[in-house]
Amino acid sequence: MESKLTSGVIRRKPPSSRYYPYATRRGSAKESMMKDEVVRLGVELSLSVAESMFLLCGDNRALFCFGYKLSRHVLPHQDPVLERLHRVFDHISLKDLKSKNGVCNQNGIDSSVRWSFIRNTWKDFVFGTIILHRLVIVLRKKDLSFDERMFSSFIAKYKKVLSNIEDKLRPFKNVSEANGYLRETQESDIFHLWKSLFDEEAFETTRRVIKSPYNLGRDSAKKKLEKEAVRLGVELSLYVAQSMFLLCDDIRSMLIFCFKLWRDAKNDLNPNSPVAERLLRLMHYIYLKDVKPRNGVYQNETTSVQLELAGTTWRNFEDGFTYLDLVVLILRGEEENCLYRREFTSSIEEEVKSLEEKLRSVKAVSEANGFKREAIKCSISEMWKSLFDKEAKEASQTLRVIKNGILRDLFLPLLNE
Repeated sequence: MESKLTSGVIRRKPPSSRYYPYATRRGSAKESMMKDEVVRLGVELSLSVAESMFLLCGDNRALFCFGYKLSRHVLPHQDPVLERLHRVFDHISLKDLKSKNGVCNQNGIDSSVRWSFIRNTWKDFVFGTIILHRLVIVLRKKDLSFDERMFSSFIAKYKKVLSNIEDKLRPFKNVSEANGYLRETQESDIFHLWKSLFDEEAFETTRRVIKSPYNLGRDSAKKKLEKEAVRLGVELSLYVAQSMFLLCDDIRSMLIFCFKLWRDAKNDLNPNSPVAERLLRLMHYIYLKDVKPRNGVYQNETTSVQLELAGTTWRNFEDGFTYLDLVVLILRGEEENCLYRREFTSSIEEEVKSLEEKLRSVKAVSEANGFKREAIKCSISEMWKSLFDKEAKEASQTLRVIKNGILRDLFLPLLNE
């Protein structure tokens, strides 16, 4: 049989026809083109942030937490990209949203939809911010020897992120626009924030002056805010105690109330939160010292009228402690990039005022059951005054060791059901 000869010739693949738009430029022209593109992409990301803010308008907690997730542990606080996103938040909040006084078009969008939007988009925003940060670092170093293909790859990934965000915003576009979002108007304002991105003089000014758009300022101002945070923690705790006294004749209802507060704190607050730890210690203290000795009835077949009333306060407690936790993180120096420090404290004040109004009608019942505000305030103040002490972090380690025992003391009867 005659064998067939096979060719041993190695054929070269034809050169790639893929187009890299920056490869044909040289020197300053290439650098200028790249910088203009990065500035434009920064404006695009900021417009998506602005549109999201108008969507979340009317739900301050969702709005603030959106900004918190966007900035938390993303980039150093002096990063020019994150600093400009902070300024966009500041600009939109003060110029457009504050004037609305929380009155926004809901258009059938309830709280759960807003929180779902935050969960589904914040990683896209963070990823886009990180990519933009890398592009800025490369161009600011004036290192144009890197591979243009890599630069084009970063741009492609970034545009994919923008596309993902746009897809997630599209179903709510009518809501954002009804709340005042006008892309053309916002684009003009936002561009002015980004056009100095590669201005060295502006960069040095930012490094010297701006730590974040919500700089804590001098130590005296920080100390004042720390005292305010402690005061607000005491106020919230007093209303928790008053509610426990209101429910103390029905132990099961009281434990359900406490369990829901603890569960929400565990889900919403940061891991090892000093605020959540103090909430747990407060409930344990009131239960063992004042409630348990009363030998209240453990009812498990009737619906407590008092519990229904206390149920109207759950959201106020949840929001109040969430805002307080964020303020504490900022003041402890664990979250330098968080937004709306002062807005958080004013929001806590609003929740405290709402709690006072809701519980005023049953204050006499709590007092008849042993609630003495001033006496309890002294004990609670001792618990909160160490909130910003350096030793408090070590104390929290001890608390974690005994936390399981506290939880058993409080909630074992519910678990036994």
